[in-house]
Amino acid sequence: MKVGRSPHELLVEIQRRAQSKEDFLVPTGKAVALYEEKPLVAFGDRKFELTSNAHGQLAEFAGIPFQYYKKIRDEQPELWVDNVNTWLKVIAAKRMIRTLDGKIRAFLSDRFRALENEDLAAAVLPVLQELGVVIMSAEVTDDKFYLKAVDERIAKDVPTGHKFGDGFHHIFDTLSPAIVISNSEVGKGRLNITTSVFTKACTNLASIDKAGSIRRSHVGSKLDAVFGEEDYGRLLSDETKRLNDAALWNTARDVVRGMFERQKFEALVDETIVPTTERKIEGAVDEVVKVSAKRFGLTDTETNDVLKALIEGGSLTQYGLSNAITRASQDVEDYERASELEKIGGDVIQLPASDWKVLAKAA
Repeated sequence: MKVGRSPHELLVEIQRRAQSKEDFLVPTGKAVALYEEKPLVAFGDRKFELTSNAHGQLAEFAGIPFQYYKKIRDEQPELWVDNVNTWLKVIAAKRMIRTLDGKIRAFLSDRFRALENEDLAAAVLPVLQELGVVIMSAEVTDDKFYLKAVDERIAKDVPTGHKFGDGFHHIFDTLSPAIVISNSEVGKGRLNITTSVFTKACTNLASIDKAGSIRRSHVGSKLDAVFGEEDYGRLLSDETKRLNDAALWNTARDVVRGMFERQKFEALVDETIVPTTERKIEGAVDEVVKVSAKRFGLTDTETNDVLKALIEGGSLTQYGLSNAITRASQDVEDYERASELEKIGGDVIQLPASDWKVLAKAA
């Protein structure tokens, strides 16, 4: 898996962001798009640049196809200003605007429930430390927060589905329980605490969305029902947010503790993973990879990397394909995309036998 930041670097960065970010509730009729050498949105006496994510959300809110939105923004800024301002006034709704370092990073519904990265870290890091597990990877990007931990003290060998020598000796992988914790403060995904499996030999990680995982959407009551009818203003003190989310963070702590229980991990391996080591690829390997790539949305480069990893790994099975995808994730530059491939590897593991049978015979 990709390493990202150290736990200390992660904490330093999320605390820095906590000091810099601000939230506002803004009626769209009082927000103004303008162009001053670059696209800006202003409300009150403040002007902000927009991140790529915020541009996408603004385009979606205005009902402007994003390719057209980008074209007029970059090539005909006066047309961009006219289009955006027209729809901001016509649609006339309240939006939650999230800013960081003087830029609008999210343009969201007034029902968006902000679950802060610093509160998530404060909830789960002490539990991970208490459990004595190793944080193998951590990152905070413009859009998401990630924390990945492994307990290598718990280990279970599984046959990889191929043999060597005289044909009677199986080659094994050693697996350990892992966890992937992710969150988005800007509307790019839910809070997720996901069961995962770490492969010791090649440091692969597959995220498996099984029972015991937690997913919480960022949806709550309308903000104006809580904060009154002000035109725009700073929302929610940090203390108020923590009190509102206390029950959620307590649940998160309990879920994290439960994910490293030996009995649950061994049941996951025996019931979900071991059967995939016996489900072989029956069609042409390159065709199976191509069909899998189409199903799971892999790029051409990723498809080639998966094919190479599958052949080199030698296990032409459902398990081998999953491992090849998670191995290919390590060659992807973008941390978020690498994490998506780890999830796809887990999705392949969880394909029902009937679905795998169809995929395995692709020709």
